[in-house]
Amino acid sequence: MAREIACLGAVAAVLVSVAGAAPGHADPAPVRPPGSPGSPQYIDHVVWEQHGERSTLRIYPTPWGWSASGVFTNGAQSYDAWAELLQHAPEANTLSMQKQFLCYWQLSTFTNPGKVGTWNLEPWRTVVPNTMMLNAGCNPGGAEDVPLGT
Repeated sequence: MAREIACLGAVAAVLVSVAGAAPGHADPAPVRPPGSPGSPQYIDHVVWEQHGERSTLRIYPTPWGWSASGVFTNGAQSYDAWAELLQHAPEANTLSMQKQFLCYWQLSTFTNPGKVGTWNLEPWRTVVPNTMMLNAGCNPGGAEDVPLGT
């Protein structure tokens, strides 16, 4: 057993000499505000549509937005994408629309199989618990309320 430990120690010493010693702390990743040069764009464009007295904000994600969204995303990306959306449509800054957007961001694989179409947010929808939001496919209140876009 001592021989195996000595061999592992020798291997570790070689790796450190080749790769260099690890720093005592990790350097933080540079923080770039959404829309700054070099940061990914998640939203291609948005369109407000009117359906009678109700409006819908249709969000058209970029290919990067489609690939970055989904179940295994990190929270920072979702809020960067939300901030980018607000650059396109500042009037969307309501809790109801934010919850709908974050639902779509996390569940895009299920709500939009094939990564096509739009994410539709409606300001008239009420704020509901996350379980109700998920069960409603990110649009609580019924899919029949507003026609789905493509």
